[in-house]
Amino acid sequence: MLSEKQFRERARTELRQIGDQLKALATDRDVYWKLEREIVQRNPQLRASRSAFLDMVRGCYVDAMTARELRLLEPADADVSLERILAQLAEYPELLHGRISEREFAHDRAALQQAAKNLRSAALPRAAHHERTLSALAPTHRALDAALDLMLSLIKNYYWIVADSYLDVEVKGADDSMSIFQFAWAVPTVAK
Repeated sequence: MLSEKQFRERARTELRQIGDQLKALATDRDVYWKLEREIVQRNPQLRASRSAFLDMVRGCYVDAMTARELRLLEPADADVSLERILAQLAEYPELLHGRISEREFAHDRAALQQAAKNLRSAALPRAAHHERTLSALAPTHRALDAALDLMLSLIKNYYWIVADSYLDVEVKGADDSMSIFQFAWAVPTVAK
């Protein structure tokens, strides 16, 4: 077993890595929903018709986000995992003392496990049918967003507990992500 100081150092490093991954996930979510709301929903031609391209983008988004979130939710030997760090933190109860109660800690761990379970159950039916419409993906979107929001909240709290400092996981710089749609770049060329 590591000393408390060694555990803090390792956990601080791993929590920073997880924070970076969560920030990237939150940025991807922001960009995806901006595409849906600011481009697709505002364009009657895109909104009213079925598009193989948009179905592919939606499916790829959900598949990638599901895999990336589950990797952070479920303990694995090779990957950094928020669940694994919290399980290890349970071995150092003195770090929790005065910062979070045992009941809150147990609730947070149970919430992470439930988020992983919810995400797996929402993703399985979709994967079986390869349905990629917004309505078909809605349960998976809800599970993805709930899991990500939970992890963003917990990472800040547990980084403060372990490192006694603040971890910034706020999305920045995604404001101009839709600027690519402000000019005609996808104009097909006419063969002569």
